[in-house]
Amino acid sequence: MDLPLFLSIFVIAVGGVLAIRSVVHSDPGGALFIHKQMFGIAVGFVGMALFALNDYKILLPRLCRILTFLNIALLLVVLKLGHSANGAQRWIPLGPIQFQPSELAKLAVMIALAVYLARRRALITRPQTVLGSLGVILVPFGLIFLQPDLGTGLAIVTIWLGMVFVAGARLRQLAVVVVVGLLLFSALWTTGRIKDYQKQRLTSFINPAVDPRDTGYHLRQSQIAIGAGQLTGQGYGHGLQASGHFIPAQHTDFIFTVVGEEGGFVWSVLLVALYLFALMRCVWIMMMTKDYFGRLLVAGVVSMLAFHVIVNIGMTIGVMPVTGVPLPFFSYGLSALLMDMSAVGIVLSVARRAQDTMF
Repeated sequence: MDLPLFLSIFVIAVGGVLAIRSVVHSDPGGALFIHKQMFGIAVGFVGMALFALNDYKILLPRLCRILTFLNIALLLVVLKLGHSANGAQRWIPLGPIQFQPSELAKLAVMIALAVYLARRRALITRPQTVLGSLGVILVPFGLIFLQPDLGTGLAIVTIWLGMVFVAGARLRQLAVVVVVGLLLFSALWTTGRIKDYQKQRLTSFINPAVDPRDTGYHLRQSQIAIGAGQLTGQGYGHGLQASGHFIPAQHTDFIFTVVGEEGGFVWSVLLVALYLFALMRCVWIMMMTKDYFGRLLVAGVVSMLAFHVIVNIGMTIGVMPVTGVPLPFFSYGLSALLMDMSAVGIVLSVARRAQDTMF
């Protein structure tokens, strides 16, 4: 077990529970959120251990096809029978919890891409291989886009970019794909395939006054909360924005505002440093392993986690558009928590096998 990586994730997860408690402690049913998150952490660590203790080179190729078909089936089910909220249909009710198949999609795509690219290592510089790798993510991305869930769709594209780059694809090939993607996005924008609320999120990032009652309000209140924390914060449980419920979805997408307001700049930097340490530890494991398949898997995990951290914290301080992207291991949400911890379990499995080959 790579103890530094494991401990950094554990500390972040415990900090997330404390932040969620600060947000919901005054709510009559607030304890339920805390209990669910703690349950999610426990199950997540079990999933992490299962992946870490098994040999990824044997387990994941066997799981690849099962996860791919299961993920597509669940994404189809959620489009027909899923629970809707805030203009999006992303959740499947499972008793007291809501399962989000798009979170499973990130893990399934990561494994499928690693298997595909590892089998074509000698052909990675060919355009056919790069286009084929796009085919791996095309169906999940399309189904997620229809929910609509632009944030998770962009996370999948980021996973693809990171893994194909580490695999050895030429930069000009990736540049062509990015340019074509931007042109396609422009066409979807002008033809109305991008929903109005998604457009408002992007435009309010540039000018919050465009949507002062919705996304612009989120951004303005988020910046007020983080700015109010100043250097050392207002103290745990004493944040006025949190206690007054001025920030919608504060226990999920805007959880970083709790750290900024109640812990100030000091605790915000400490949290960012923890994420940076965990990401750098993953990069070190990726560079240490001699196995091509393992290197690709870790590249996917690093790309996914880095995207979520940068976009989530960035949107709370106004340097990124507001999207429904949770802060890994910290935001409330069982589906994301379980999948993120399972992904770290894969990294731990790669680290264990890399150490076996070294010693």
